[in-house]
Amino acid sequence: MKFLPILLLICSVLGCDSAAQPANQAESNVPRNDVETTVKPEPARIVQIGPEDHKADLFLHDDRLVEEKEGLVFKPAKVRKYEGNPVFTVDKPSERGRLNYTCVIQDREEGLFKMWYQMVISQPGGNLSWCHYAVSKDGVHWEKPNVGLVEFEGSKNNNILFEQLEGIRGTPSYWVMKDYSEPDPTKRYKMILQSWGFLGRSALIAYSPDGMRWTMPEYGNLPGPFDSQNSFEWDEQAGEYVGYFRSHRRGFRSISRATSPDAFHWSRPVTVHAPDEQDPPTWHLYVPGVFKYRAARNTYVMLVTGFDDTSHEMYPQLGLSRDGINWYRFREPFIAVGAEGRWDSGHTRAIGSATIIDGQTALFYYGSTVRGHEDGGEKGIGITFMDQDAFAGWHAADEGTLLTRPLEARRFHDRFYLIADAEGGLIRVELLNAAGEVLPGFSRQDCQIITGKGNHLPVHWNGEEHLESYLRSGPVRLKIYMKNATVYGFRCERPPR
Repeated sequence: MKFLPILLLICSVLGCDSAAQPANQAESNVPRNDVETTVKPEPARIVQIGPEDHKADLFLHDDRLVEEKEGLVFKPAKVRKYEGNPVFTVDKPSERGRLNYTCVIQDREEGLFKMWYQMVISQPGGNLSWCHYAVSKDGVHWEKPNVGLVEFEGSKNNNILFEQLEGIRGTPSYWVMKDYSEPDPTKRYKMILQSWGFLGRSALIAYSPDGMRWTMPEYGNLPGPFDSQNSFEWDEQAGEYVGYFRSHRRGFRSISRATSPDAFHWSRPVTVHAPDEQDPPTWHLYVPGVFKYRAARNTYVMLVTGFDDTSHEMYPQLGLSRDGINWYRFREPFIAVGAEGRWDSGHTRAIGSATIIDGQTALFYYGSTVRGHEDGGEKGIGITFMDQDAFAGWHAADEGTLLTRPLEARRFHDRFYLIADAEGGLIRVELLNAAGEVLPGFSRQDCQIITGKGNHLPVHWNGEEHLESYLRSGPVRLKIYMKNATVYGFRCERPPR
């Protein structure tokens, strides 16, 4: 302490008063009123549309495309159950046990719908499981072909692909993808399933050239508590295979994500979505049901089946994401259970894929007359329909507006189309420059009123829809005026060829 006077003297000579007076140091961080400062506003974030042709840009729940909105509520789609449900039931002697996890894909290369479904019998020491196969030309009427692979009661005239004894507990729960770009034809189809081995429960990948004859590994190579229908697909946005698995957080079933360069060597799964304070206290996320929605850019869909561990209620909820990692989830049932006495009155379980039937998005689901985790009852597979690209949208019950961020279109893309539902209401659109100024001739008064419903509604201003000169001059914005209408997104496309 005897050196303190000397230090203070040196500081006073050198002008370092702040070292001796800490209070002044704090004052030095306060902006001075006698110094003129200019704060430059942050430039508006420009969104590039593309590079793919004919893909939608959906508004979703976030601010990627939307800068401002007023008088709007974000609402999920209302799905419509097919009147002829169930479209698939168990009716063959070789289909033993109970119908369980099911996978459906639309093979656009062959023009077929394909289904892999599990029949399972619980028995001491584990579950006996069979993987069956079915095909359909329209997604509604299904055939069970004789594949001639597994003998049942002295005959191979059945649709059984293989059988497994699942040790200890759980079921293999098959999920299949057709990998169109796979260079090895013997691996054109890939299946993820899970099994018990001496390493414990783990996920494994099987391969097939035709979706029927499978090469099964002896052991899994991704250990984890995956006793659910895990799923995976090639994700061109991520540039790798992406899988979604069951995980557990704080004792609740949750959803994890893992990646792989080759669908064999996987990263460690990381939980990306779990029950939270918005859910009932005993709510679990039972089946992931995640897929990339390829008709739109930067859109992932989660048809997660939730399960209440107390009441045994079970039904799917809708989740949306831009990257497959950060999720927004609606809490209400997306595919509700049926009325009393209906085949799906006990519980519903979504099948995590989207198909197209008669110009509508078709979502398959599993239904039963008993509640989740309860045996017995009737079971089957049904279809729900919704408008294409319309998973969730911004709705104006009265009047509302939505302003996009500045949009930079691709060359030759010179017209806008809305994905909207304005039946019983109306929509008008303004075209603005990046600064938010209405372009002459493109005000809301110049816009032809939109009153229809669809995913390709043209936007015209005084009959003009070709905007190439405006789009070439720089980014533009859309300001959408709605009354009793819902908007889901838009398309910016080149003229029809």
